[in-house]
Amino acid sequence: GMERMALAQEMRLQNHDVVLDVGCGRGYFSIAAAKVSKFVVGLDLMNGLGRHGWWRNFRITMRELDLSNKVLGVKSDARRIPFKKSSFTVAAAVHSIRNFQNKTCIEIALKEMKRVVVKGGNVVIVESLPMARTKAQEAHLLMFKCKVKYTSGELDYLPKEELVEMFENLGFKKIEVKELNYNLSAAPPLFCLDRYLSSSLKESERKEAKEAYDKAIAMIKKWGEASTPAILVNGTK
Repeated sequence: GMERMALAQEMRLQNHDVVLDVGCGRGYFSIAAAKVSKFVVGLDLMNGLGRHGWWRNFRITMRELDLSNKVLGVKSDARRIPFKKSSFTVAAAVHSIRNFQNKTCIEIALKEMKRVVVKGGNVVIVESLPMARTKAQEAHLLMFKCKVKYTSGELDYLPKEELVEMFENLGFKKIEVKELNYNLSAAPPLFCLDRYLSSSLKESERKEAKEAYDKAIAMIKKWGEASTPAILVNGTK
């Protein structure tokens, strides 16, 4: 929550903003944005492994936080956002593009996000970077790389240059880039390897996976875990 609130401040959201939260997941950023803006639409497919019942939990959370009148959840593919052009003042994807299938999907989603914001509005991506500045961040990165390699559903963190290039290719009037280092556990990459050892991994991969996983767990036990520095790319339409 602390990281998402800080990000809402970094984006300079204001009380007149109508925000689209792309890949909203459990709604952490939707909540943060709703605290400082007029209205938020959380958009997600919610069809990944282990996400059964997430929309129900999303609605319950908003009701319990008294935000039902300010936050709406919509199930949709980010490549086909079901809103007319110029429907939002801000479209943001916070720690969510790693869950897209590939870079092409990210590029299509960014184009859609640009379509649905007003002229002068903003499209914002926040994502962790493949770098570490502390031992806790090294532990996070080690576990995340293990998760990406031996499970499915997440991409490696993209380098800063690739994300900025995607924005440049869309022809935004202005692009602002910030590197943020809150050193918080904002998106823990923890997972249980056991379920994958016998089901989805080849026999030749199992020993290698177990060694990589145990090494990451040992590092987390010693140093703790903190998200790596993140990049915030803000394009003005």
